[in-house]
Amino acid sequence: MNPDHTYKHGYKWAFAYAAMFAVLAPFFSSVDEIFDGFVKILLADNMLITDYFSLAGFGAALLNVSAVTAITLVLMYKCRIPLNGTGILTVGLMSGFSFFGKSVFNMWFILLGTWIYSKWSRQRFSQFLLISLFSTSLSPLISHLFFYQKQFAINNMLLSLFCGIIIGFVMPMMGPYAAYLLNEMTLYTSGFSVGLLCLVLVPILKSYGYQFNPVTVWTSGNNVPIGLMLAAFCFFLIYMGWRSEGMQAVRNYFHLLKRPGVSSQDFTDLDGMGAVLINMGINGLIATLYIIGIKGHLNGPTIGGILTIMGFSAKGKHAANIVPIIVGVALGGITKQWSPNSPPAQLAALFGTTLAPISGAFGPIAGIIAGFIHSSVVQHAGMGYSGINLYNNGFAGGIVSIVVYPVFVRIFRFNRYAEPSPGSPAAVRQQLEAIKAQEALNAQIFRHAHDVEVELEHELEEIEHHHHHEHKGE
Repeated sequence: MNPDHTYKHGYKWAFAYAAMFAVLAPFFSSVDEIFDGFVKILLADNMLITDYFSLAGFGAALLNVSAVTAITLVLMYKCRIPLNGTGILTVGLMSGFSFFGKSVFNMWFILLGTWIYSKWSRQRFSQFLLISLFSTSLSPLISHLFFYQKQFAINNMLLSLFCGIIIGFVMPMMGPYAAYLLNEMTLYTSGFSVGLLCLVLVPILKSYGYQFNPVTVWTSGNNVPIGLMLAAFCFFLIYMGWRSEGMQAVRNYFHLLKRPGVSSQDFTDLDGMGAVLINMGINGLIATLYIIGIKGHLNGPTIGGILTIMGFSAKGKHAANIVPIIVGVALGGITKQWSPNSPPAQLAALFGTTLAPISGAFGPIAGIIAGFIHSSVVQHAGMGYSGINLYNNGFAGGIVSIVVYPVFVRIFRFNRYAEPSPGSPAAVRQQLEAIKAQEALNAQIFRHAHDVEVELEHELEEIEHHHHHEHKGE
């Protein structure tokens, strides 16, 4: 298949995913309600946790998700970023958080900052697009400053622009550095790095009198309709995975379950898209059933968590390494001062799966311990930035991974399984490399044999020439 055709085919499905939310919007709200609600989202300060379903209605929230996802895809397509593991998780992340924090307004100042950095460093913007999109974790800061105290003041707007540019400019330099500290034991590396940056920005702003008050806008009572839609979407992904490669996709899925899930492992490459689609569907069902099982609430934030899990199912998360983390967080909710179905605990169980590599690398016991610790750390890690960082679990997970890694690496056996599944792109590439190596070896053997043959012929000529002279002497 032509590579360009494959590239475009992947984006057609991705754009269909973005359009799906816009198509669903009119089934929940009238056109006027969608328009009015969409404006509310644009003008909201978006402090964590702001459920767009409650703030603006279902239709407007879905339209915002569709718009943010479509913008993300257009930018990725223009920058020719492939829909591999990293590309898919980016789409899942952006669409998930556009249910409760990201809007078509508050992402642009950060992107502008990264574009300025690319010009300053004389590099292509496409090299930094993904880290810039991840950095929109601080989009609530942009909205909060721009609409500070619900006033349209020029100084606040300029400060919002300035902070967005600073974030977008700094993150391409901070992101890779912060990743070195995490030892691939957490998947939301951008959440950790933007958390560190936020710990500097917010106190500076507070020292000039700006106030940041976390809020909880949370809806409930919609588990049945949302649960049915999520389940239908998950089963569709499982079906498409099976349809694309048949039982080979199923067999490759079981190979996928053996992997630690470290950030360097791209499941689309190691196991193929069929297995990845099955993995996405199964992980989505696990997360949805967990929220329903603890009598939690399927709403904007929890849907965001579920879609994020599904996105990272292309690179990092699978049933074997997320379930122990979720169990650990649930145990924390049972034994500590909050219940598993409190809003922060629900989000901790979903987004806490950033620690999936710990469970995959060191085993389920280590995963349960990490999840148990995370359930406490995430409740307090964000106090320094007052609910501004959407990836609060990513920041807390980074702290947990840094603390437990040096201990676990001495106690537990490390899982390094990285063999490609049969028929996967990595396996095919490995076979091609083996064929090329064999051809190179054969060519080397042929050249050596040819050289030996020439040398023997030369020696034979010398012997015949010597004998000829001896015969003439006689």
